Amino acid sequence: MNVSHPIEPVTPEEFERMDKDERLTYELIDGVVLMSPRPSLEHQKISGNLYFELRKALANQDCTPIQEVELVLNGSHLVPDLIVVCNEPLIGKHYDKAPLIVMEIVSPSSTSRDYITKRYKYESLGIREYWIISPEEKCITVFDFASAAHEMYCSGQVKSWALPEVQIELNDIFA
Repeated sequence: MNVSHPIEPVTPEEFERMDKDERLTYELIDGVVLMSPRPSLEHQKISGNLYFELRKALANQDCTPIQEVELVLNGSHLVPDLIVVCNEPLIGKHYDKAPLIVMEIVSPSSTSRDYITKRYKYESLGIREYWIISPEEKCITVFDFASAAHEMYCSGQVKSWALPEVQIELNDIFA
């Protein structure tokens, strides 16, 4: 007879002490450790294109895009594909404040995590804007948590509510 046992939540301190395989990405969300394989080449290409376009769009702003930084907030350890921070010094091993924008590129293994788990987690952590990038659909959905608005872009330019100067051609991201 099989008997299920409740999973004991992992504390942030236990998470920090865990042995981790460098071929995987580890995250801690609400006491649960989540592991993902390293991103595919297509995923990395889209991330690089998006980073490049963000750098251009933010050239005259005190805002910086950062790729795959560990975001440590309220006991969670998250590794978004990109974040945008403004008017903040970038020092240390991880970032421990709510960035203005968080971006996730959907992988086949991360669909429900990105669309459901992380969406609600980022909103609860005080992130202003969340982008979900779908390589398969070549679409980007932008959630503005401040106004409860969202928009899906599948052609033309994707636009930010938080940083209106960020307007990027989708063709430049998915090229």
